[in-house]
Amino acid sequence: MEINDDLLVSHILGEVSPATAEEISTWRNSDPANNERYQQFRAIWETSKNINYIGTLDPQVSLQKLKEKAAMQKAEDDKVVPLNRKNSWLKIAAAILSFVGCGLFYLYQRNFKEIQLITKNEVKVDTLSDGSIVTLNKATSLKYPIRFRGKKRNVILTRGEAFFNVAKNKAMPFIISTGSTTIKVVGTSFNVKNKADAIEVIVETGIVQVTRNGNTVSLKPGEKVLVKQNPLLFRKEKNPDRLYNYYRSKEFVADNTPLWRLVEVLNEAYESKIVISRKELNELQLNTTFKDESLDDILVIISRTFGVTVEKKNGAIVIK
Repeated sequence: MEINDDLLVSHILGEVSPATAEEISTWRNSDPANNERYQQFRAIWETSKNINYIGTLDPQVSLQKLKEKAAMQKAEDDKVVPLNRKNSWLKIAAAILSFVGCGLFYLYQRNFKEIQLITKNEVKVDTLSDGSIVTLNKATSLKYPIRFRGKKRNVILTRGEAFFNVAKNKAMPFIISTGSTTIKVVGTSFNVKNKADAIEVIVETGIVQVTRNGNTVSLKPGEKVLVKQNPLLFRKEKNPDRLYNYYRSKEFVADNTPLWRLVEVLNEAYESKIVISRKELNELQLNTTFKDESLDDILVIISRTFGVTVEKKNGAIVIK
């Protein structure tokens, strides 16, 4: 299937079949540039819905400015994503204009200035214009406006993981778009992860609404939702541990935590490949806290606690 601009617009508007949605998901995950293109379209759509414009627009003038903008961007866009480029910006503009009125797309391009905060091998903390504080894990990308305008505070988590401590403002909800999922809050704290074609939201304080394809769940403190694209999954459950918080707290808190779960988090945190060779070891319970420990020191403690052997072999670490 050819993934063109019209198809992306239809997907954002929820007008494609489950099979087509799955193909678009595969296309997005095959190349970071593809996903970046999709997120650009979604950002335009989400922002255009919230523009509170008071004044008079001349449709012909606005359309002419839009065409000029498209012509200027065409050469640069052709180098980024292998899509069907013919009139691509006019197509997405047409979809938006049909919902929010002629000229709003141009206003968005002119007035909406955003920051893209990207982390590679470090954790970053930033304060947004409304006073909300966000902590980004490694390999994360977050887009947000220099100043929030309109009736909502919109940000986009393109990839990775972030913890949001949102400043309370009942009149201006805080909305995070990540993949095909939308997260809405007023003032609360929660963790969002968008990795490996799955989205996870864990709530620490307040109430969080998570929406996907028209389905919404409300999460309270200690609850989480897991969203997977393939196979389709939208499941709410109790969050079993505090290990998700390691990149903020610099510690791994194991409280009756099964070994498989700790290994899962260690592999993510240290970019390692730890393998449990025997199934009967998976559910061994661990009760301890590792604070600022090296991976080698943690493995030594695991070995001594359970009387197991830890062996490094062919680039992997085998627990047996």
